[in-house]
Amino acid sequence: MMVLLEIIGGLIFFGFMGFLSLLLLPGLFGCLGFLFIVVILGSLIVFFSLNLVWVIVFGSIYYLCMAGFKYLRYNKLPTYDGYLSTHPNVYQNGKVCCSFCGAEHISHVGLFGTRGKLRYYVCLRCRNWLYRFKVL
Repeated sequence: MMVLLEIIGGLIFFGFMGFLSLLLLPGLFGCLGFLFIVVILGSLIVFFSLNLVWVIVFGSIYYLCMAGFKYLRYNKLPTYDGYLSTHPNVYQNGKVCCSFCGAEHISHVGLFGTRGKLRYYVCLRCRNWLYRFKVL
């Protein structure tokens, strides 16, 4: 029974942490956001009296699930040629624009970090993912 309660507590804990990171980390970049999440993580471990092994297990499962969802979203994006063929009016004045808001300010982002080979372009105004590419 105690193991079941620890598993349920771990699921609630990481669900809460995932929700918290979706709300706070986009606004708190850098060290402040990281330290804030670490402090909350540590205090919730003490509050719920979670065993460190369960924290590592559920954290790994949560990370793998989120990485899998992100990779699936990446694979659904069109390539550059596919993006231009489905949205022919986005190429204006020698620049590719966002098909959602029309902004010319787009940037490429690594899927799993800044040095990753799997990259995608994102609109800087509306934050929508536009198309994908792979660095050789």
